[in-house]
Amino acid sequence: MTETLEPTSTDPPTPVSLLTRVRLAVLVVSVAFLVLVPIGSFVTGNTGSFAYVASLGMSALVVLIAATQQLEHGRAWRLIGVGFTIWAITGCIVTVQVNADFDGIPDLVVSLGYSIGYLPVMIGFAELADNRLRVRRLSSFVDGFLVFLVLYGVVWLLVVEQIAVDASFTRVDRAFMSLYPAGDLALLMLAIRIATSRTMRRRVVALLIGGSVLLAVADVWLLVGYLRDPDGSYPITDAAYLTGLAAIAVASIWCLLPSPPASVTAGGSWRWVSMAVAASAVVPPLVLLGVVLTTDRQVSVTAVAVWLVFVVVTMVARNLAGVRELERAHQQASWLASHDVPTGMLQRVAFLHEVAEGSLRDRSGTVIVVEVQGVRDLADRYGFEASEYVLDTVAVRLRTATGGNAILARMGHDQFVAFLRSGDLGHGRQVAAAVQKALREPVSYADQHLPLFGSVGVAQADGAVIDVLAGVRRATEAMHHARSLGSGGLAFDADLAGRMDGNAG
Repeated sequence: MTETLEPTSTDPPTPVSLLTRVRLAVLVVSVAFLVLVPIGSFVTGNTGSFAYVASLGMSALVVLIAATQQLEHGRAWRLIGVGFTIWAITGCIVTVQVNADFDGIPDLVVSLGYSIGYLPVMIGFAELADNRLRVRRLSSFVDGFLVFLVLYGVVWLLVVEQIAVDASFTRVDRAFMSLYPAGDLALLMLAIRIATSRTMRRRVVALLIGGSVLLAVADVWLLVGYLRDPDGSYPITDAAYLTGLAAIAVASIWCLLPSPPASVTAGGSWRWVSMAVAASAVVPPLVLLGVVLTTDRQVSVTAVAVWLVFVVVTMVARNLAGVRELERAHQQASWLASHDVPTGMLQRVAFLHEVAEGSLRDRSGTVIVVEVQGVRDLADRYGFEASEYVLDTVAVRLRTATGGNAILARMGHDQFVAFLRSGDLGHGRQVAAAVQKALREPVSYADQHLPLFGSVGVAQADGAVIDVLAGVRRATEAMHHARSLGSGGLAFDADLAGRMDGNAG
């Protein structure tokens, strides 16, 4: 009679129930934003200020709560939530300054608050573009920061410095005026990079791009209006800004759904984005050159020098990140090509190469071959996951029994091999006995005690050099002999001559 494992109450929710919960959360949050954003943007007085701050705080809260439920992108959304929280606190300070006429907090604190908030948000966007490789996340962030510097140079040097230099704005005010639009446009570039990486659902990408566009439009519009009238009121820009944050917050909820499978065509788009980022670095110098040659405007030498230093440092960091990315990708590809992923052991070819590459002294030792019997019966009776769990458990026990000093490999679906670099026959026999003992214990799986049947074959050469192929062949023959002795059998080929001695488990 076939025995099945009953599901427990800890099983994850079905896709249908998860989709329903996400849709309900999106509906509730969207309705709340539809109420708060218009009031916070267009209503004056304390009511409008309260709604403005509440909308900022709700955006941060939604992202942080969604981050706690994320299985794949939790760290990225936590960073974005931290940035949103910084912006919400800064917006609260601005509201207190305006409504309560409180001058105890310097304007520099507000400018720094809005500026610092961009850093975790940009890092979070970079992680959403690719959260698998740390160096890939780093290069994405550096790309975004490079675009930020390029845009900052254009806005600061060619717009703000030229228009506001004769006005009452201080040098610090002029510098921060340029920062916000540049930061928003850099977020938009990273959102486009998320789209080209194709690691997110389309609606998540659309919300991230739409939110970034609204943030950029709001800050660019605000910059233009502020340069014309620093004391003016701009409710439309407030609405665009709050709506952009709300769109990104709603995207964090939709991101709770499983991500789509990786696309094999995303690499080409990624390369084009990187090339566009690199090419954009030459835009500000060319525009500056055109301004100097075709107009009588003067450009601040100090401002240009400071900006160039930041650009050069960032481009050097981008190059280093690219080199590390290639090295890490090569190491990962080499590891995947030579290792069995479930157990982390070497594959057969890599094992033979590893043993053969050792010195003559290192190639003297003991070869142990382990075969797990009845794997197909376990799969038929308890399920494929149960049989794989048993094999993984055997791999862990083999690693423990050999003491971590052996070269381990998975030779087949149910066969493992270990090579100990030691010419001491006694030590090899002790390890083989420990392996035999480890295979006697049943495996606990989902409140079931699954039986474990295995045979161990050992080939040794006392002080002689082992031909790895011959050693594995002799150990396999010894394992076949151990199988004939019954479950848990152990057999030795002590001199590689084919004379077996063994014992049953």
